[in-house]
Amino acid sequence: MNLETLQYFQYIAKYKNITRAAKHFFISQSTLSRYIMALEEELGVKLFLRNNKQIELTEAGKVFESECDLFIKHMETIINNVQLADRGNSGVLRITAPGKLCKVMSDALSIFSQKYPSIKLVIEQYDFNEIPCALQYDIYNIGFTYDFTVSGYEELESIPIGSDDFSLAVSSELFPDSTQDDIPEIVRKLPLILPSYIEPPFMNLILHELQTFAGNQKININYLNTTDSVMLEASLGLGYSIVPTSLTKAKSGLHNITYINLVDFSANGNIIMLYKKSAVTELVSKFIDIVKDLCSK
Repeated sequence: MNLETLQYFQYIAKYKNITRAAKHFFISQSTLSRYIMALEEELGVKLFLRNNKQIELTEAGKVFESECDLFIKHMETIINNVQLADRGNSGVLRITAPGKLCKVMSDALSIFSQKYPSIKLVIEQYDFNEIPCALQYDIYNIGFTYDFTVSGYEELESIPIGSDDFSLAVSSELFPDSTQDDIPEIVRKLPLILPSYIEPPFMNLILHELQTFAGNQKININYLNTTDSVMLEASLGLGYSIVPTSLTKAKSGLHNITYINLVDFSANGNIIMLYKKSAVTELVSKFIDIVKDLCSK
């Protein structure tokens, strides 16, 4: 059963005239009759009652006609979607980020969704440290994270799309409405809590500047297994942590945490878009082009 044969049946059922149908489709009556006979054989029923003067639908034919229009439209949609996907204009693009990191990211998503409305965008939040691994294992097509997370992932390609400074996260119960003036006391009273797998090159610079704020007070550091564990201990007043400022918005739902922006510190991190070089599909390529165009402006 194909779309062409269904369209033949639909026309004949409507006008009850094979001659007219044959002229409409620019084929011979005998060819058209063979198509209808093949359709009847495939369905195992008679669709038309034929005599020398006219053609009428059987009861089975009437049922088939009532469903045929919807069936044709469904098949046309499927065929169109398949063809769009083949041209990279349909399908699903899976994107991950730890939060809304920068304007290029949000603008790219907005432009892509407007330009390719038939493509389904799946945006999921993920720990920024684990995003490279998720891309490596093809869980996502595109990832937004920080450049210090991609060491050792040779299969991944990155595009710089922005920069970010850092904020100090501390319990709001211990230090309500805190500012940079509270940093010396925070450093003296609490340990710095960091994920055990993160040692970005700028951390030494941040530690040096924290020591300067605290009058060369020694920085005590505790390491935990996950970023969520770090934020939990900070919220419980067991220490403080350093997080990219953009992520403070993503973490704003956490209770009992206040953030002190370290905008005066000289350290910053680069925000990047990541993708796996061996898994660049038409969809991924279209999104990459949009991001590159935004970055070039």
